[in-house]
Amino acid sequence: MAVEDQKPDRDFSFSWHGTTDAGRIRQENEDTFIVEPEIGLFVVSDGMGGHRGGALASKIVIDDLPVLIETGLGRLRTGSARAIRALLRESIPEQSRQLRLEGTSESGFKDMGATVVVALVQKARCFVANVGDSRAYRLRNGRLVQLTRDHSVVSELLEQGRIEPEEALNHAAQGQITRYMGMEKRAWPHVRSFGLKKGDRILLCTDGLTDMLDDTAIGAVLRRQSAPQAACETLLGSANNAGGHDNITVLVVDWLGQH
Repeated sequence: MAVEDQKPDRDFSFSWHGTTDAGRIRQENEDTFIVEPEIGLFVVSDGMGGHRGGALASKIVIDDLPVLIETGLGRLRTGSARAIRALLRESIPEQSRQLRLEGTSESGFKDMGATVVVALVQKARCFVANVGDSRAYRLRNGRLVQLTRDHSVVSELLEQGRIEPEEALNHAAQGQITRYMGMEKRAWPHVRSFGLKKGDRILLCTDGLTDMLDDTAIGAVLRRQSAPQAACETLLGSANNAGGHDNITVLVVDWLGQH
């Protein structure tokens, strides 16, 4: 298990904790995450288990995407919400393209891929982007809302009304994603932003959590555990207790309000 933690100081208005675990079935952990508190950046990536090089793919995303985003932020003429959303829409597909190129090199694996979910906190506003089925949630005033859109076969079937929600959990296409980092076509991310309110809690996670726990169970833990570390450890433990069928990564960010 790898754990990172950051306490807020006079420059930051958030506290966070993250943890990742291989789960009870997989031998290797292909999940990775990174936090860059200086720019308010949080990233989680899940290497594609059905492809060779999943662990390498997620590591490349975690190592390189923050550099692209930080460089882009430094070049922005304006820090408007529109400009930052545009930056994420450009940086994530570019990282996907670079990952695909890496997969064709001697050091990579052909067709390696990964999901990614990003939360970027800038001036009391949170920008969220994802490719694949790793998710971001917001808990506000006790209400849990999924911020991301799953790029998956099951999600598309649900949106089209071809299956019911209760059919989704055990559907034959469970785990099949339609968009990922490293894909041949352009990996368009789902991007959104919102103003933060004091007490907001953001959760980033891989499908190792959401395949084991439904939103009701996740929300109950986030409401019950006030500290980010306790929330992360409880979510991870609950996912393992439910079977731990995949690698599990959880990252909890609490917005403390502006100083």
